[in-house]
Amino acid sequence: MFYKSIRFKVTIVYMAILAITLYAFSTILYHQVSKSLYDNMDTLLSSRAEGIVSAIGTYWATEKLGTMRYGADALASDNVDFATIAQRWVGATSKDPKLLNIIVQIFDAKGEIVASSKNTQGITSVSEQTLFAALQGKSTFDTLTSSFPTKKAQAFRVFITPAIQNDSVEYIVQVASPLDPIANALNSLKVTLFVLFPITVLITGVTGAFLVKLTLRPVDSMIRTIHGITAENMKMKLRIPNTKDEIQKLAETFNDMLARLEHAFTSQKHLFEDLSHELKTPLTILKGEFEVVLKKMRSPGDYEDVLKSSLEEIDKMTRLVENLLMLASLEARQAMPEKRTLDLNGLLKSVADNVKRLAEIKNIALAFSGKSGISVIGDEKELKQLFLNILDNAVKYTPEGGRIDISVVEDMRSTRISVKDTGVGIPSADIPHIFDRFYRVHSARSSYGFGLGLSIVKVIADAHNGSIKVESSPGSGTTFIITLPLK
Repeated sequence: MFYKSIRFKVTIVYMAILAITLYAFSTILYHQVSKSLYDNMDTLLSSRAEGIVSAIGTYWATEKLGTMRYGADALASDNVDFATIAQRWVGATSKDPKLLNIIVQIFDAKGEIVASSKNTQGITSVSEQTLFAALQGKSTFDTLTSSFPTKKAQAFRVFITPAIQNDSVEYIVQVASPLDPIANALNSLKVTLFVLFPITVLITGVTGAFLVKLTLRPVDSMIRTIHGITAENMKMKLRIPNTKDEIQKLAETFNDMLARLEHAFTSQKHLFEDLSHELKTPLTILKGEFEVVLKKMRSPGDYEDVLKSSLEEIDKMTRLVENLLMLASLEARQAMPEKRTLDLNGLLKSVADNVKRLAEIKNIALAFSGKSGISVIGDEKELKQLFLNILDNAVKYTPEGGRIDISVVEDMRSTRISVKDTGVGIPSADIPHIFDRFYRVHSARSSYGFGLGLSIVKVIADAHNGSIKVESSPGSGTTFIITLPLK
């Protein structure tokens, strides 16, 4: 179902993350704009108040000089004259564009109003707390609500600052401005963000779903191809998109897996074919001998010969089954049940001594040049089996009077064991396959063996984190080089 698909889940997660991000962004933006507007309002009010204090002082000084010119007595402490001058200045500047939205009120040191703008919007007094702060020489900000009972309440931002002369407060200036423009701007921003929020999330979600569909289109093609792959057509491969991303890696990895499965199925098929062939020959021999001996009465000697021949064939099948069981056990990762530190020199010498008896029968010289003090970690039994199989092959395919040399070379991290013979050699075309199960070089097909020895050698070497390679050519002998990590 679609809601269970990766496409749907990715789209939903993407939309959720975008919604959370936009919500956080909108909240931060709203608070920053609100703070900026209020800060600008406070800055405007404080600068206007300072300008009013300066302007009234200048205006008052000018009027004072004019009055004194006509002989009148004008003192700065005369409140009646100051009130007249202050009201005259407020009236004269009421049409100033800079003060159109500013309410100006001037109070004396007792908190009584001295002069004010024509429309005070219901702000006609100053609180005791604010008056006390002003008398202390402090400027304060406040937010007030108009007191008109017949009108809708309106908020104002108010700034109050004292005019100080001769270290005493002469009068107090209060400027105020309505907060409606700020509220309207914030409401507009809120509505804009509220409308754009779902639209942005929806559009981005639809676009994201489309992009996810385009991204996963190669996956849909892979799924259709995979449905068509069976055990009979393992050669079918996925088309690798040239996207340089994880999907390309997925296709390449799947094709590699198909190649390994194809190799495994082919090996299994060849195993069954070769196993049937290897078992068919001794069973046919057994059946033929039994049929011949049962046609008529035989002498005890004839029966003994038949039984001996049958035992030989049974021994062959027993060895075949034992080798198959060993190979299956090793491939099932039971290759190292007893890991311990081994003396490589002693182990090789023990194996060489066992094979030396077989070499002497064919008059083959077996030379071993070991090196003491080399230790490896592994299973003694399996490593002996590895070297025994290689030396057994060397004796088997080396003609009489030949030679087998065993040498050990050590470097910083590993040791290389070389087994070199002067045997018949291996054609270069056969070397890549000699470690396959039941594979035997064509020239050795008539010889004794089932083609499992080197398969066992390869599995044991891999299980010990080692490697094995072969250097050979027909008529020039063969060299097996086994590399094992040091302790």
